[in-house]
Amino acid sequence: MKSIARPMLVLALASTLAACTPPDDSQTPVAQPALNAETPTTQAPAAPAAPAAPAVPVLRAVDDATRAEALAAATNCNLEYVDGVIFAGTDITLAIPSAVKITGWLKADLTGPSVEQLALRFESPDKSRIWDIPVQTTIMRDDLVVPDTDASASGFETVVDASAIPAGRYHLYLTYRLNGVLTGCDNGRYVVIP
Repeated sequence: MKSIARPMLVLALASTLAACTPPDDSQTPVAQPALNAETPTTQAPAAPAAPAAPAVPVLRAVDDATRAEALAAATNCNLEYVDGVIFAGTDITLAIPSAVKITGWLKADLTGPSVEQLALRFESPDKSRIWDIPVQTTIMRDDLVVPDTDASASGFETVVDASAIPAGRYHLYLTYRLNGVLTGCDNGRYVVIP
């Protein structure tokens, strides 16, 4: 009887150990949390948000008092291009009124602190409505530098949103204050908003 019990005991121990030891190719399961409304499901990483484009400045209506103010005439500026099209004696139709790029210059010796409120104006044909936008001369124009001055820049490029203006033909010119006098620099430029 002893001889039969010993092999049976060895066999019982071997099968108990076999049940406790997983095979080499198996993996121990990992407990998963239960999903509920607050547990997020697997998601792809969020793409970084694209930087917002800078807002295009909107033309502002000129108040009645400023519109009625007489302008001293000047020809020391030029409006050269609208949306890359050169002014050549004809009106320029605005392809995209919500983003109009206008380039030009103001005489270099007028870009110092004595000149204030430099602005680009859009004026209706009957002169009853005017819109403007401030302009800054930040582009170096060596062809316009006046000898013996400390002028550092005289050109400008500005992008404006003219989409709020009714369709029509508009006179385009620059204004600025010099020694308190409102001056209009006009080259006979016109644009059309379709």
